[in-house]
Amino acid sequence: MPIPAQYSYRPDGETNTNVRYQPVPWPQTFMTWTGANGDTIPLTGDITCTSSPAGIAVTKGPAGLGMPTYDLKADQLPNMDGGLFRSVRATTRDITIPLLIRGVDRTSTIRMHNRLLRALSPGQGPGWITAYEGDGVARHLECYYVSGGEGAETEEVAGFTRIKYAVVLRAMDPYWYSNAEFQHDWHLDQGTAQPFLSSSGYPSFFPVRISSTTFSPDGTVTVTNDSSVEAWPVWSCTGAASGLRLENTTTGEAFRLRDTFSIPASQTVTVDTSPGVKTVAMGGVNLWPQMRADSVLWQLKPGKNVLRVTAGDVNENTLIRLHYVPRYLSYVGG
Repeated sequence: MPIPAQYSYRPDGETNTNVRYQPVPWPQTFMTWTGANGDTIPLTGDITCTSSPAGIAVTKGPAGLGMPTYDLKADQLPNMDGGLFRSVRATTRDITIPLLIRGVDRTSTIRMHNRLLRALSPGQGPGWITAYEGDGVARHLECYYVSGGEGAETEEVAGFTRIKYAVVLRAMDPYWYSNAEFQHDWHLDQGTAQPFLSSSGYPSFFPVRISSTTFSPDGTVTVTNDSSVEAWPVWSCTGAASGLRLENTTTGEAFRLRDTFSIPASQTVTVDTSPGVKTVAMGGVNLWPQMRADSVLWQLKPGKNVLRVTAGDVNENTLIRLHYVPRYLSYVGG
């Protein structure tokens, strides 16, 4: 039987039960599909037939928008109950979206139908399903159309001005991505620049540390990944700089270019740590041979990450820039 609960009071453990919890106004979720052809189609449109054409809308019963499924690997224990856990990974994600196409006449119905099918066609590549929640944060998932658009001319699913589909989409990367990109910059802070030779106030003369007026003088900054899933940064490093080292002190991982390699002035090295990409390049030239052997193209773990950037031979034009996009377990976050 259900456990009784008093939702009229604060759900966060507030001890003063005389203070009633005030519900937060929350707008309706809005969803779109953007096909490989660039066409963005609203999936939560008006289907009341009060305007022409009426629209396309998600009906009751969408599935697969929450947590991804996981594949657990384990070894069975001989002569004992159970097994020994080995690893876990998120699998591809299938999403089922029940859609209703409704027009004011047959012509508008066919036009919306054809527009949707063209945008779903996977032959040109994947599309994006985007969910806009009441908090104003949009999240998207890259998907390929799999099935559901075959159609059936039965009375329940088709009519003169309406068509129903249960579209199945498959995401190779099962995590939702934020539509917001976060950025942090490092550059030489002239106000705290140190002389080339070491002094009693500075532990060493190499490497010169890069910082910004908004960061601490030792080149560190705290980056907060507000998701339960790791994020993979992309770095753009504009010279001049030598011996560049990018470190996540929270995880103890770092990657570094060889001391003998210098980024020329006005040239940019791009380091993409994304899974399936993992590139280090400058102007189309592969720079993997210039990476130290102990380098790790690390991730931003969930929560707080303390990052440090160090380099030598820098000047006022040197700029180290970090980009990252949070990933989420479901369309509402997590």
